[in-house]
Amino acid sequence: MKESKAARMMKESRIQSGKTQQQLSMDMYQSREYVTKQENGERKLTPSTLQHFTETYNDPWLALEASREYTGWGVTKLDGPAVDLHRSAVREKTIEELKEAINAMEKVTLTKQPSFTQSFELQDIEQSAREHIDAIGASITYVATLCDEYGLSWNKLWEDHERKLQSRGYVMS
Repeated sequence: MKESKAARMMKESRIQSGKTQQQLSMDMYQSREYVTKQENGERKLTPSTLQHFTETYNDPWLALEASREYTGWGVTKLDGPAVDLHRSAVREKTIEELKEAINAMEKVTLTKQPSFTQSFELQDIEQSAREHIDAIGASITYVATLCDEYGLSWNKLWEDHERKLQSRGYVMS
């Protein structure tokens, strides 16, 4: 079975908090054996496990990685040798990515029906989408970094966002 980055992050978070697998299993009302299987990647992290970690340990990185593993796409915590996750570096990179996304968006025209779009126009549209994915990844990394560094609640920020969308009539309750 492929190594689960989310499982590795869960284990690291548990160890960092000073908890044993037994203590964690009691907190989550799961058997120690099941916690072990989740940490070893033999079982996917359960939604209740993820909720426990994001609420109890305010771990946005684990939430992102688990979501990515479940869906097969999404933002992951950057951990390569070229990354700098210092809050000021993340801020600067996010500004850069947002500007690039806006510039790419300004290059496209979306007034034509899609079936009448020329191939060169479609290339610009696709490039705009790619730049926006970069901006989304940078923005989410920025928010996760702020939560991590300043103790902001990842869950509360997203709950507040959901309430705002509902109050404006953008989503149904």
